[in-house]
Amino acid sequence: TIAVVTGTRAEYGLLRSTMAAIDAHPALTLRVVVTGMHLSVVHGRTVEAIRADGFDVDRTVLMQLEGDSGAAMAASVGTGMVGMTTALESLAPDAVVVLGDRGEPFAAAVVAAHLRIPVAHLHGGDVTGGAIIDDSLRHAITRFAHLHFPATPTSADRIEAMGEEPWRIDTIGAPGIDDIRDGRMADADAVAAALAVEPSEPLVVVLQHPLTVTEADAAAQMRMTLAAAAATDAQLVVIYPNADAGGKRMIAAIEAFEHPRMVTAESLDRRLYLGLLSVADVLVGNSSGGIIEAPSLGLPVVDVGPRQAGRERADAVVSVPHERAAIEAAVARALDDPAVRAAAEAASNPYDRGHAGERVAEKLADTVLDE
Repeated sequence: TIAVVTGTRAEYGLLRSTMAAIDAHPALTLRVVVTGMHLSVVHGRTVEAIRADGFDVDRTVLMQLEGDSGAAMAASVGTGMVGMTTALESLAPDAVVVLGDRGEPFAAAVVAAHLRIPVAHLHGGDVTGGAIIDDSLRHAITRFAHLHFPATPTSADRIEAMGEEPWRIDTIGAPGIDDIRDGRMADADAVAAALAVEPSEPLVVVLQHPLTVTEADAAAQMRMTLAAAAATDAQLVVIYPNADAGGKRMIAAIEAFEHPRMVTAESLDRRLYLGLLSVADVLVGNSSGGIIEAPSLGLPVVDVGPRQAGRERADAVVSVPHERAAIEAAVARALDDPAVRAAAEAASNPYDRGHAGERVAEKLADTVLDE
């Protein structure tokens, strides 16, 4: 019995193929624990998207507290540990699967390790050197985990350098790319109908999250990116940020921004999100989606600010400082320069190895979970 813990829409998008592979494996039984942003009305209550994909939700753990600060994030982790203890103790799984670098998987990993339940960690060993807490959480989860599924050989080397034994480490690529390879995305007509956009016209997607150590600047940074994107006269689709400190200020900035061709979304289901990226002309912001998924869709990316600094990336991902002129110029090049589009379409994605979810399921089925 394998319990998969998911706390955000983006993380679920990366986990979905692994969940499906576990569910389909004859030797495995899937249990799903939902927490964090999935249960938030402000962020679209995306637990319903998980159910709509055909998964049973076995436990829900409320852990996202009110507030827009580091203190609220810290208190949420503590609340999450209490709820996660009850959930995992009652489910009594043979292993727990977590992904990434947020407070939700951290809470689950700490609790599972104390309950002597093996932890399998996806996307460990990555580095994001920006103004965020992600690296600390991710590497801490690595030390609580017992099986490691890094996305790249470089990340695998970092995990081994932390002292983890090589036999515990399987480099699988990014499971979030499985859906792209399988064509699990909305087509252009569905994107147009759902978001009231015209895919044949220039289309800019903005997805930017706060930097958790500079939360006071979050609104100003959001306004700057929006203004730079709007200067192109292209259609804008702006997706709300995550629930980190400063996120509510960014949402307020989005809601106050006026542009005649802007559509906003609290959240998008996975198929629609990937379909949107497949028809867009450029993705602007600091989301990991620009680093991991967009290059497999041939989409130019303007990576803004330090949030993804140090992360492996395709050559076609352009990084710019959080300055309006730099953002505006990079977006304009992505829209107007055929060479930029050609480079994006030809780029090799370091995270794309194929069938990542199936590899995780096979490893979990084949590994003896003993002392």
